[in-house]
Amino acid sequence: MKIFPIKKYSIELITDTSKAISELQKETLSDEQFVSDWNKQTFIGKINKSDFDLKLSKKLYGGLCFFKGKLDKENGTLEIGINKTFKIISLFLFLFPVFGFLVSLIKNGFKNSIELLFPTILFIIILRFVFIELSFRIVSKNGLNKLTEIIGIEKIKTWHNTV
Repeated sequence: MKIFPIKKYSIELITDTSKAISELQKETLSDEQFVSDWNKQTFIGKINKSDFDLKLSKKLYGGLCFFKGKLDKENGTLEIGINKTFKIISLFLFLFPVFGFLVSLIKNGFKNSIELLFPTILFIIILRFVFIELSFRIVSKNGLNKLTEIIGIEKIKTWHNTV
């Protein structure tokens, strides 16, 4: 089991690649622009002729997931993962109780620190499965639904799912 989930899909489009990319460009704000109102567009990111790297434009949770895709004729691949910034923040949250336990272990000895082991492990498990997994599933599902509407995905097959 990995700490940060990644979902990979094989997709089939209703239309051809050029039409799907043009529709996606209409709903995507370039990440090189500075705009005060991000909510006018659905996505923010970079789009090339046949591939894209996007995130949702919602301020609160939009940057949690990235959507990388490569389209070829009426087929393509899509990868959804957690953004690097959120990975770093989550790693700090994971390490914080571990360092606290180690400091308590050094300061108080093993007998007095053993009672902190269960809350430390419980905090890490809750952080992984509630905070990271649940938020990833909600945001990735929301983004996948919007991407399906915009570029016209007909069929989605799970190609590789690493949770």
